[in-house]
Amino acid sequence: MSADRSGITRLLRHLHGADAEGTTLPRVRQEAQTFVATDGEQVVGLVVATLVDYGVEAYGSVEELVVDPEFRGQGTGRSLLDRSLTWLAASGAEVVFVSALDEDVIDFYASAGFKRTTGPWLAWVPDAKRYPAP
Repeated sequence: MSADRSGITRLLRHLHGADAEGTTLPRVRQEAQTFVATDGEQVVGLVVATLVDYGVEAYGSVEELVVDPEFRGQGTGRSLLDRSLTWLAASGAEVVFVSALDEDVIDFYASAGFKRTTGPWLAWVPDAKRYPAP
């Protein structure tokens, strides 16, 4: 509704401030990319990567990483994770988060460079040499 839109705009201006003309709010960019792995005939793994960019800082998240049990241990999950991290870094993510509770899953993400933060969260920061800034 129009009334909701003006209320949302007013609150966002309060949160973010306004430019000299008092009109510009930060442009928020949100994108998601799904990467899949196949065995040539069927999908055997997938990962969803999400980017949120407020124009000042950008972060990503890795979600829904899953590999068919018959194809685990063959590098499929790591390949999917690397593809998603490459996309997130190229899109400007300064940090990438993932949530994991199972120790095997935590170890998997730790082997890819993720560090424990708080609760179930792990964070990954792109290596500028491997993932240059856009």
